[in-house]
Amino acid sequence: MEFRNDCDVYRDRSVRASWKVPAFCCNDWGALKLLEICSAFGFERPFDLVYGAPHCSWSGGRPSAVRSPLDGGLIDAYFSAYAQFGVRCALTFSKLAVDEKDYDNEYNNMLLDYVEKYDGQVILFDDGLARYIKRSRPRIAIVASLNKAMCNLQDSRESESDYYRDLFRLYDEVVVRSEYVLRDGWLDDLRDRRDSVEIIVNQFCVPDCKHAFSHISELEEWSHRGCCGEGRPCYHLETASCIESRLSENLFISNRRISELCSAGFTHMKIAGRNSPLPLFLDTLAEYIFEPTGVISHIKRAIVRDFKKESMMGFEALFPFSIPKSVLKGL
Repeated sequence: MEFRNDCDVYRDRSVRASWKVPAFCCNDWGALKLLEICSAFGFERPFDLVYGAPHCSWSGGRPSAVRSPLDGGLIDAYFSAYAQFGVRCALTFSKLAVDEKDYDNEYNNMLLDYVEKYDGQVILFDDGLARYIKRSRPRIAIVASLNKAMCNLQDSRESESDYYRDLFRLYDEVVVRSEYVLRDGWLDDLRDRRDSVEIIVNQFCVPDCKHAFSHISELEEWSHRGCCGEGRPCYHLETASCIESRLSENLFISNRRISELCSAGFTHMKIAGRNSPLPLFLDTLAEYIFEPTGVISHIKRAIVRDFKKESMMGFEALFPFSIPKSVLKGL
């Protein structure tokens, strides 16, 4: 397929960013359609990893969109669908505290089997679970969740840098706080570990939130109760809803800054936003990965249009976490 050769595809960066996007078991239909279209036109793949997970007893953070257990065949289909485009999967098992008795959970370990089979990652909070996975499946890359640093706030540059270095004793990669990234010079302390540092570019939380552990705990309990009723709103809702506060004290990292970070060797970038509606998911990828005025403006419309069309025509229910039929045919 051909496209107008003066249309830009991706953001112009001297050093390529490696993107991890919130799609696994939440926005798979849109992510896989995007990969399919990019492949058909000969574009370099837009992202290298997708993250998320079906609900399980190790789940933490945002509630999973896929609430019911998946059988092995469907789990394999998810992993292989991404693998055909060269994309790997990172499963979010970030429960704050995992009982040692639950390490042997059959379903959770089946999920690990596929992570290992497809050279994926796991994103964790609990150090005991990290040690269990490292011991039982040493080939799986283990990532320290952002929640660890958010729930263990440090009081100085030195102590936060030391905290991350301590995490590297157990974890292969560490997600650092956006505050740490945005404070001039702090990230230089981890320059020797730049290949293992992951940066979230669109962190919605207010800076240096002191309620992170409480909020995450309440959301986790709400999720494991089946998401019945209202979840715990932000502790700083008034501040978070104020445009003046958001413009003066936000944790978003600009594209100019992302390019500077990539040039300095910090190339592992992560986009937040599991369970976002399909249009918002695509808009966010367009803002950070693609040139927003280029081909993506037309690709977004095509994907949303095709999703609506397939929803209306199909006999089976179509969800954002469904695998497109056109992709399934290629497996």
